[in-house]
Amino acid sequence: MKTTSISSLSVSQAMQLTVSSSHTEIAKLQRESVSGTFDDVGLELGTRTSTSLDYGRETTRLQAIIDSNSMADQRMQSSQLAMKQMSDSGQTLLNSLVALSGSSDSTSLKVSADTAMSVLENFASYANVSTNGEYLFSGINTDVAPLNDTFISDLKDDFNTSFSDFMSSVGASSPADITSDQMKTFLANYTSSFDWSSKTNASDNTMNSRISTSESVTTSSTLKSDGFKNLALSSLITSQLATAGLSSDALSAVNTQVTTLAGLAVSGIDAQRSSVGLSQERVEKANTAMKSQMDIINTQLTSLVGVDTYEASVRLNTLLTQVETSYKITSKIQDMSLVNYL
Repeated sequence: MKTTSISSLSVSQAMQLTVSSSHTEIAKLQRESVSGTFDDVGLELGTRTSTSLDYGRETTRLQAIIDSNSMADQRMQSSQLAMKQMSDSGQTLLNSLVALSGSSDSTSLKVSADTAMSVLENFASYANVSTNGEYLFSGINTDVAPLNDTFISDLKDDFNTSFSDFMSSVGASSPADITSDQMKTFLANYTSSFDWSSKTNASDNTMNSRISTSESVTTSSTLKSDGFKNLALSSLITSQLATAGLSSDALSAVNTQVTTLAGLAVSGIDAQRSSVGLSQERVEKANTAMKSQMDIINTQLTSLVGVDTYEASVRLNTLLTQVETSYKITSKIQDMSLVNYL
């Protein structure tokens, strides 16, 4: 008959192995209780692991688009604010021109000229506004300011040179000699030949942004648009000719032309605002749709890799109790000695 030796040491070591494995399980259950998901997804799901990875990648992709949309929306909001200021300035100019119609009072003309110059300066300031290091009205040339620092002085020099050349061509010794028909001709020629592209560094192309997995929209404006051009023209002409000493007939022709240009400027800029507003609405709807899609994916992912945190907590408490009991038993075993019984 064969017997197996039994000792307090072997019993103690067996308990230690049990405690060691319990510690591993405790660490696993602690992580699952906190995260609410399997500690080792690959081990638990096996061949279905790829499905959980696909869900995770799709959620990450949708969140990246939403984050990108927030940048685009910020750009459009800033553009809206700047264009509102431009439109309001254009309306201010338009109101002053309507009030000035038929008047030749020098004080009124001076106020109108000063108003027009203020509008032009405000336009130049808002045209160069930027956010997050990007110029809003440069189209795709976001790293280049759409207007140079010498924009206003260059416009004034170009206009005054053109007007002086026209006076020479019609034999007028002073602005007062310009007739109404001659002024209409000059303004028609100047506005039609006005090379706006050479006055701005903006690109003709606007920025497009992908706002969902299948949709892209325009998320910027460009200063090359006619509304901005007409605002610059109307304020420039008014500022230079209102106090130039024109006859009442010639001044009336100027007033008619710049009133038309100012009206076109306000309507053109407002059209740009409407276009950007539509893009903002589409971004908002795209974000709502993607968030709903993410909720569905996260629900599916949770059902796949989620654990019952209550059950995990109960198991964790049970194991902790068992380990504590094992420690006590091991301690008593280690204290056992034949010497105590001799």
